[in-house]
Amino acid sequence: MVAATILSSLALRWRYAGEALQARWIALLDVTGDDPMRLWVYGTTIIIFFVYWIYAALFTIMDITNRPKFLRKYKIQPGQNEPVDLGRLWKAVKVVAFNLTVVNFFTTWLLYEVSLRHNNITDIRQLPSFGRIIRDFVIFVIMEETMFYYVHRLMHHRSVYKYVHKKHHEWTAPVAAMTLYAHPIEHVVANLLPVGISVSLLGTHVVVAWGIISLAVINSMSDHTGYSFPWSGGSVRFHDYHHAKFNYNYGVTGWLDKLHGTYRATHEQNKPQAKSKASKSKRKTK
Repeated sequence: MVAATILSSLALRWRYAGEALQARWIALLDVTGDDPMRLWVYGTTIIIFFVYWIYAALFTIMDITNRPKFLRKYKIQPGQNEPVDLGRLWKAVKVVAFNLTVVNFFTTWLLYEVSLRHNNITDIRQLPSFGRIIRDFVIFVIMEETMFYYVHRLMHHRSVYKYVHKKHHEWTAPVAAMTLYAHPIEHVVANLLPVGISVSLLGTHVVVAWGIISLAVINSMSDHTGYSFPWSGGSVRFHDYHHAKFNYNYGVTGWLDKLHGTYRATHEQNKPQAKSKASKSKRKTK
């Protein structure tokens, strides 16, 4: 009886939340208009731009000022970018700004013309159910991880790496602002297409796509901050290790790395350093 009452209450709250979100969405469309091209192309580009720079600003202030001091202990590679070199950072910011504006806009427009306008504009004023949102999110994670892993490994092939992916790996100790510091070809093929193709094949609603893409951007940026907080996911140290060692940990979740033998536990990052310290100690003893 009690369980039935709780479930009924949760279902009611769930329905009210959905109705409230639907009302807010309609109100927004009454202001902006419901032209699908404007929402998908301009809306997506603008949202990614602001999500990226707001999140990057928080960590950039930390990287420039080395404050607050109590957070320095969470640096994954102590002594690296403490503080960050401003000239090097500015170089990265200019590349990222180009990718976030010009490259994002034209790639999103092309995706819209080729696929999104055919698969993702049905009842754009009607938000999907929570069940559909969860379904899209779960399948997106699997699809995007699969595409990103194999494209990322391709980027490390000797015939591609020095021409394209090497630019991103100039930062062996990454910072948040350089997350999308990459050759435009890499940004399109490795960053944008896995997301765009996944969203298109799923027929995801534009609002859900904005939410999923924003989470993907924040997750990728968290992996590049250079900090591992108590609440950070395992992928933070996992990807930082990739920047330090290059040929391991190509994915995000790690399951494809384990399947293909490219997985390395993050504690191995300290092994060479520990060995080096031991050898120095022996020399001193002699």
